[in-house]
Amino acid sequence: MNKIKRVLFVCLGNTARSPTASYLARYYAKKHEINLIIDSAGFFNAFSFIQPESRKYLDSKGIKYSDFIPKIITRNLLEKQDLILTMERSHAIKIIRDYKNVKNIDKKTFALKEFNGEIHNINIIDPYYTSNETYRKVLLIIDEQVEKAIKKIIQINEE
Repeated sequence: MNKIKRVLFVCLGNTARSPTASYLARYYAKKHEINLIIDSAGFFNAFSFIQPESRKYLDSKGIKYSDFIPKIITRNLLEKQDLILTMERSHAIKIIRDYKNVKNIDKKTFALKEFNGEIHNINIIDPYYTSNETYRKVLLIIDEQVEKAIKKIIQINEE
């Protein structure tokens, strides 16, 4: 894999998982001193804001997110990325299938847990409409997986 400079996190509505992942990734990139351009998008525009539970989680880590603007996946957005990390394997498959004419789309698109080397249980469920406890567990998984991904990107960029 070539050097990674631009990373896009994707979930269904770009309102809970992918924005949280993108802000956590910025946080960990800064912590681990790697310069990355990180963004998020969804397949449709669910809301114009990050979900309250996700905001609360980011607040607990002192992470600012006031610049959040939801985005929808476009060919142009995907073409700019070096790495596309989705919350579910089906999202990666859909991107690869629907944007097969984007150069290297199949080599740069992964489910987040899959990118980190996991082979079982690679989907991160959508916490929307779940309990606060389930939502928090999902955000903890995203947090752990995002930091792993940042460390892996550092390794890839050092090779």
